Amino acid sequence: MSVGVVIPVHGFAPYLAEALDAVLVQDEPAAQVVVVDDGSPLPVRLHPEHRERVTLLRRDVAAGPAVARAAGVDALAPECDLIALCDADDVWEPGKLGRQIAAMAAPEAAEVGWCFGRARVIGVDGRETGEQWAEPAAGRHAAAEFGAALFSANPVPTSSVVIRRQALERVGGMLGPVRVAEDWDLWLRLCAAGCDALCVPGAVVRYRRHPGGLTADVAGLARAQLEVHAAHVALAADGAAIAAARAADLAALADGLARTGDVAGALRAWASVAEVRRLSRRERLRVGALRVPVLRRRVGRRAAY
Repeated sequence: MSVGVVIPVHGFAPYLAEALDAVLVQDEPAAQVVVVDDGSPLPVRLHPEHRERVTLLRRDVAAGPAVARAAGVDALAPECDLIALCDADDVWEPGKLGRQIAAMAAPEAAEVGWCFGRARVIGVDGRETGEQWAEPAAGRHAAAEFGAALFSANPVPTSSVVIRRQALERVGGMLGPVRVAEDWDLWLRLCAAGCDALCVPGAVVRYRRHPGGLTADVAGLARAQLEVHAAHVALAADGAAIAAARAADLAALADGLARTGDVAGALRAWASVAEVRRLSRRERLRVGALRVPVLRRRVGRRAAY
């Protein structure tokens, strides 16, 4: 099996060299590695040690990770039948790629469309934060059941994902309806198309939390999640799952708006949550604090993570 790696990047990329170091030293090396500069104000430059082994593409206008990844896939040689995703601020652990290649090459995985691994969450300094992500069971996950689970939450680390080119083409490629949460939308499109998934626990990545990450924009991510859930409502297990997802998205939106000082918008979002379910005591306290000028400045001061 031949693997092509696609890494999108936009703007200042302090962790890109570390990400490429980890990709390039895998025991089962990729056939091709493509970095896509998605319209950075200052063009991205590769470290001299990487220039000979990495293809660097540049898009003149920033359009988001999905568009950048699509450009990277287009640049891969046709014989790259597996496409591995990696973000420019994450790090693959040793042996990650080899374990996934072996798992996807197994006869019992012949009809599996994609696979993923596990994440260790790290901070700016590279140290583990202690944050624990949900971890789906090891092994094969049927598309219908996994799609219902993914509708409620996304436990799949983007930088751990490897997709068969055929499966990606089957769902129309990387491009979806949202600019943020575009990875979650892709997993749901794969499930909707009947592509089973494979969880390979030994394929570990270090997922980095930092202020410059797209997911640090809590309100923007919440709006994208509302769009994703609206687009994939057919995958939901039942009406309760749809209502719970909407309430969670609106609560995240309220929190994000409060962080930016949009008190009126945050209160409207909390009112929408209350139409779906009863607010928790903590949530009622936050709503109360937003209504008191002296207290509202304290709401949302904590870090996004």
